[in-house]
Amino acid sequence: MGRSVTKVRHWLLLSAVAASVSQALAAEQEFGKTCQPPPLPVKSSEGQDIKPLNESAIQATAKETVIQGQDSALLKGNVKINQGGRELSADEALLDRKNNRIKAKGTVSFNDGRLHLSSDSLDAHTDENRADLESVTYKLLGTNARGSAKKLHVSQDDGMTLEGGNFTTCPADDPAWAIDANEIHVDPDEGWGEAWGAKFRLYDVPVFYFPYLSFPVSGERKSGLLYPTFTSSDKRGLEYAQPIYWNIAPNLDATITPRYMSYRGTQLNTQFRYLVGDDDLGQFNIEYLPNDRKFAGADDTRYLFNWQHSGKADEHWRYNADYTTLSDDAYFVDMDSKMGSSTDTQITRTGSVAYLSYGWNFLAEVKDFEVLGDYPEPYKVVPRLELSRDDTNFWNGLDFSFYSELSSFDNNDNTQPTAERLHLEPTISFPLNSPAGNLTTELKLYQTFYEQHDPTRRLNDSVSRTLPQLRVYGQLNFERQLELAGRNYRQTLEPQFQYLYIPKEDQSDIGLYDTTLLGEDYHALFRNRRYSGLDRITDANQVTLGVTSRIFDQKNQERMRVSIGQIFYLRDATVGLENDVGQVTNSTSALAGEIDLRVDKNWSLSSNILYDTDTGKTNKGNFRVDYRVSDDKLVQFTHRYVRDISDGVNIDQAGISGAWAVNSNWKVFASHYEDLNLHRAEETYGGFEYEACCFAVRVTARRHLNTILSNSIEFAGQPTYENSISFEFIFKGLGGHGTSGDQLLSKGLFSYREPYNLSY
Repeated sequence: MGRSVTKVRHWLLLSAVAASVSQALAAEQEFGKTCQPPPLPVKSSEGQDIKPLNESAIQATAKETVIQGQDSALLKGNVKINQGGRELSADEALLDRKNNRIKAKGTVSFNDGRLHLSSDSLDAHTDENRADLESVTYKLLGTNARGSAKKLHVSQDDGMTLEGGNFTTCPADDPAWAIDANEIHVDPDEGWGEAWGAKFRLYDVPVFYFPYLSFPVSGERKSGLLYPTFTSSDKRGLEYAQPIYWNIAPNLDATITPRYMSYRGTQLNTQFRYLVGDDDLGQFNIEYLPNDRKFAGADDTRYLFNWQHSGKADEHWRYNADYTTLSDDAYFVDMDSKMGSSTDTQITRTGSVAYLSYGWNFLAEVKDFEVLGDYPEPYKVVPRLELSRDDTNFWNGLDFSFYSELSSFDNNDNTQPTAERLHLEPTISFPLNSPAGNLTTELKLYQTFYEQHDPTRRLNDSVSRTLPQLRVYGQLNFERQLELAGRNYRQTLEPQFQYLYIPKEDQSDIGLYDTTLLGEDYHALFRNRRYSGLDRITDANQVTLGVTSRIFDQKNQERMRVSIGQIFYLRDATVGLENDVGQVTNSTSALAGEIDLRVDKNWSLSSNILYDTDTGKTNKGNFRVDYRVSDDKLVQFTHRYVRDISDGVNIDQAGISGAWAVNSNWKVFASHYEDLNLHRAEETYGGFEYEACCFAVRVTARRHLNTILSNSIEFAGQPTYENSISFEFIFKGLGGHGTSGDQLLSKGLFSYREPYNLSY
């Protein structure tokens, strides 16, 4: 019979089942010769919208159609069946309406825009929503998942089951790994697969046999083993860590990681995460090593406990907590914990409750510290209560702000004073703003009351301090057109000035509870404070002058920014810390400057400097050059210098770090930092990564100076350097993912720093 068209009301529910399965698996990437999947189509290959089955009629074409009674039709030769954008092709197909069945044979192909099946035969039972195929290959379109099977059974209720099948997320022409199994079942609701009698093949070589294996094919969570890590180091010996993931509930999970260290023993690390409602989340981190064979301290039990929580009660109330305790001062140095760094000298414990609104804001906070090593004991705040408010244009163009604080300071050292402090700080300012510039005049009052408890009787029991402040700040904006190398640019000139006056008051009868000298740079020139905290309010009668110039290209993108400035002291600033630290007796401050330059889309540099014009010496300097092609092609050179950081000791360090993608598969990364004063390496870090579409291998080596925080027995026997090497193997499509160059360089003590991003 000639070419004809047959329309049937009821057809294959296989397409609906296949769509649900493939949708559940659509979190992985597309197979093929590239790692990036094409977007999932919303139409069929013929451009039809994919509609629900009950809204779509069947269209069938064939070279020959044989009607067999009133309820069936046999289609022969180049059979094409379409319904709602779903397509089935075969050499021959029987549509049996009476038995709700469709049989197809020959070169059978099914495609619904998400799942593609090719087989020798198909037998579908539309009333039972199931179908069976033989000698089938399958592709989950929009993902990397593919495979083949002797038999494939698909059901709307049970998902997809393969007999004598295999599964991989590798391209067809590069099957780096695959899972062969007697039976593979994919659950469309769970997004996970299960295999029985499974062999894991690497480049067609069987490497593991699993009687039972569960693996992810989407982003759904499921209990099971995660990827292990292998490490070797001077401090811990050979290490093997095996994370075990436990999906307890939709809002609860845990990762339990036994960690074997040949020098020290077996440690158990546990991370427990929870979510309460939509706004409260937190986690517990516990690390426990019952018997550290290498530890020289009195108690060889090593542990760490950490709890973090954050949440909100409603639109206004917020609360946070972060608590950590550990067994000994050398824990971070020895254990390489993710909860801290080997250079940490203290751990902070905080808890806070805050009320935020457009009017009044309130904060209640407690803060405690645990000192690691031979460092002074800081004061803990138990508690601090803050109340503040900001009103813009509250009366005739005036702005009003108010800050108040009530704090209680305690110390574990009974020989140190303790105190309660009440501070009130109202501010009235008059801002004038225009495109040409701005001018702000500000009046502030510092009113502070102390009740001190000093066992040495050096400090007064009660202190009241009242200090007014006058600050006048202004800036002008100029710009002009500029031509450089035949290109047009726009240059700005932004002079800034500030006058600051605070009268002198002797504050030596106040203890130092939360106050230290702040760092200096160009932006610090325009601060009204030289100290953190409130225990010292510096006296000031000074003028600050500075200027910033920017260059913008024709696209109005900032290409360069240069700033330079200096403070001119009209009188000495005599309010200092202990040993007169922070006092000013010079007529000027150090000259502060900075530059950020985007040479082109790849090259950039930044630098800042503090230059003492009286002595002709540099107090502080930082310099950085970046060559960045992409996230996987970057090189950074840095140098920093700090003169007389303490007791005449200077910091003079230089370093280079980079990550480079040699090709689409190979990446190398390395960093090296040198102490130019001591002529020794501070840290060397490097390695390589091979990343294919479906797996990655990373090898990392590191050598760095050990941290010695005290002379106690806990740090006895520490070598000068620690050497380590680690190995990671990731099968993508089985829960792994790739990395960028930034991430490859993030593990070192001197990790890669993102440069200042001038827009380009």
